[in-house]
Amino acid sequence: MFRKLFAAAATAAVLATGVTTAQAQDYPSDTVRIIVPYSAGGVTDFYARLIAPELQEAWGQTVIVENKPGSGSLLGAMEVGTSEPDGLTLLLGSYGLLSNQILLPDSPYDPASIEPVYLLGRGSNMLIIGSEFEHDTLDSLTQYAKDNPGKLKVASSGIGASPHIAALLWADKVGVNFLHIPYQGTAPAMTDVLAGRVDVIFDGISSMANVRAGKTKALAIAAAKRSPEAPDVPTFNELGIPFEFGSFFGFFVPTGTPQDIQDTIFEAVAKIARREDIDAQLQKRGLDTTPKTQADFKDFMTSELAALKKLEEQGLLAK
Repeated sequence: MFRKLFAAAATAAVLATGVTTAQAQDYPSDTVRIIVPYSAGGVTDFYARLIAPELQEAWGQTVIVENKPGSGSLLGAMEVGTSEPDGLTLLLGSYGLLSNQILLPDSPYDPASIEPVYLLGRGSNMLIIGSEFEHDTLDSLTQYAKDNPGKLKVASSGIGASPHIAALLWADKVGVNFLHIPYQGTAPAMTDVLAGRVDVIFDGISSMANVRAGKTKALAIAAAKRSPEAPDVPTFNELGIPFEFGSFFGFFVPTGTPQDIQDTIFEAVAKIARREDIDAQLQKRGLDTTPKTQADFKDFMTSELAALKKLEEQGLLAK
């Protein structure tokens, strides 16, 4: 009897392995969706639409980008986390996936429902003001915020997104309070900065197009050194404020997606992202595109969450 049971179990295991391998070999067998948890027109959306047509050509299947903004990127993450773990629904996520685990603890989003696959890159945040905002130096802006507690209107792409966290950390460094105005993505937030409806935003190098056009001004960048894409923008460190901070962008899948399929996704995205023309586009927007393994990405997520929890313990993270 035990021999029969063992043989049956072994046969089932072989069959299951065969199914998984067949799934990976056939992947993708249908349309692939890339969920962007922010509104269209922002930097995360740009990266998704940069990669999607290349994946479509590589795989010979339709690859579409869907914007699912809301709750600081958690609505989009929930969409992916509750999808079938077949690799046909991907998430291009960023910093809000980490910070909102702390800022929105009662959210129905389960962080364990998605897995990191490919780290597209990391970037630094810049302090950006509208061209008409009168406090156009870091010292003047800081003094205004000190003299008018809670009056400085700071936009972000959502609660917990990297612009929000950057603003919190900067405010703590210089001892000011501000009025946080979250949006459903960088694009609508920047629209209001350009229109003068809000005063400032922390954004990445991708916002340099507006700076070069004279529509906005970059006061400082939260990086260890000046960016080659923004050589005239001083670091906060240069201006006497020890402050370095930035976001990340990466692809995720529903937990339980077969590892063979995850490997296929990793290899396909890596091949595209490391292509000279695509890499140039990513670096132009300030991303550090140093290649990382999937294990590196998972370790990064763990360490960044631990760092955020330390900030929470220090009382620096709040809505």
